Amino acid sequence: MSFVEPLFHFDTQSDCRERFNDFIENCWCSSFGKGGNNMKERKGIGEKKRVGMVVNETWNMYNFRGGLIKKLILEGYEVVVIASTDKFAEKLRNLGAKVVDIEINSKGTDPIEDLKLILTLHNIYKKEKLDIVFNYTEKPIICGTIAAKLAKVIPIAVTTGLGYGFIKEGKATNVVEKLYKFSLEFAKEVWFLNENDKKIFLERKLVDSNKTFVLNGEGIDTDHFKPLKETRSDCKIKFLMIARALWDKGVKEYCEAAEIIKSKHRDKEIEFLFLGGVGLPNPLAVPREYMEKYHNEGTINYLGVGDVTPVIEGSSCFVLPSYREGISRVIMENASMGKPVIAADVPGCRELVDDGKTGYLCTPGESKDLAQKLEWFINLSEERREKAGKLGRQKMIDEFSENMVVGVYLDKLKKWLN
Repeated sequence: MSFVEPLFHFDTQSDCRERFNDFIENCWCSSFGKGGNNMKERKGIGEKKRVGMVVNETWNMYNFRGGLIKKLILEGYEVVVIASTDKFAEKLRNLGAKVVDIEINSKGTDPIEDLKLILTLHNIYKKEKLDIVFNYTEKPIICGTIAAKLAKVIPIAVTTGLGYGFIKEGKATNVVEKLYKFSLEFAKEVWFLNENDKKIFLERKLVDSNKTFVLNGEGIDTDHFKPLKETRSDCKIKFLMIARALWDKGVKEYCEAAEIIKSKHRDKEIEFLFLGGVGLPNPLAVPREYMEKYHNEGTINYLGVGDVTPVIEGSSCFVLPSYREGISRVIMENASMGKPVIAADVPGCRELVDDGKTGYLCTPGESKDLAQKLEWFINLSEERREKAGKLGRQKMIDEFSENMVVGVYLDKLKKWLN
């Protein structure tokens, strides 16, 4: 039996399970020994539980879950981050986590490469003696969950967003769906960051409804992202968009709406800022020349990449006309700092904005509608803008704070590790 056949060629779910069992028998008996002890070794009394967290890159883990990791360690857990390392690996180590470097080709489609990733993850899970592992994003979920099954480690799958490409029907989407369906058979729980993503997985029969759980985002540190005491020295209205420059983030709509507003309000000081990488190695990447055109014309002030906090503080309103998000971290950061938000009425954005109270929701893909919402904000009094920002921050504290997310993780860890 070949390595590829049992994982990627199956006709029914029962056939999938049967072939997978054959795969374990043929490929891993040499590791465990036939008739040997297949149960995970029990830890000694008082020995710390070890929690694995797998993601594509360490910058993602630090920026999205650094606070969570710090608090899990304070609660007595040992945390092992498994990811492709970059400059954020040392930051994770400084929090107290162990970091294991692994190459994960998030865009790769080679089944042999994926099988090697499964084998590598399996060996890491066994070597690190993990008790439970959280797998984030598509490739770690698919390969990491299978590896956890083989290593007798409890797997939790956390879908951080489906992406616009997943929603569009196509050959690639069909392959991804089959792999999700196969791997999620072995997950103890499958988490989503919004109800819509969960609904799509259930409609497409990719996961058992009894396994699903909706986490209210990945948490925002409202003590770190808070309004600063300094007041702005100018009266200029500054709209800000922070994102990777991808078409499905709504870059085109932002630029076109800025053009409409600037042509209409030549007598007012209105600035449109954009912070984020341009010309990325992504099929949906906005060409550098596109952004340079709007920058050179004075429509967009392109800021490059850098620390978001001072830029957010100096802005008036945050704008994200994205086509889809898991749950937008950058909206949470801006709202937590007391900034009104204008965002597309799509999953991952609409949950974070109370339309007409903390900001406005616009129609995705419609530059004119976005321009209309920008116009509404321009016409608000300063008092009304401040009130929208305060309400938005309170919403983050009440519904999306990091402490609430940490509480969920701790409850789930107790449930599965006890």
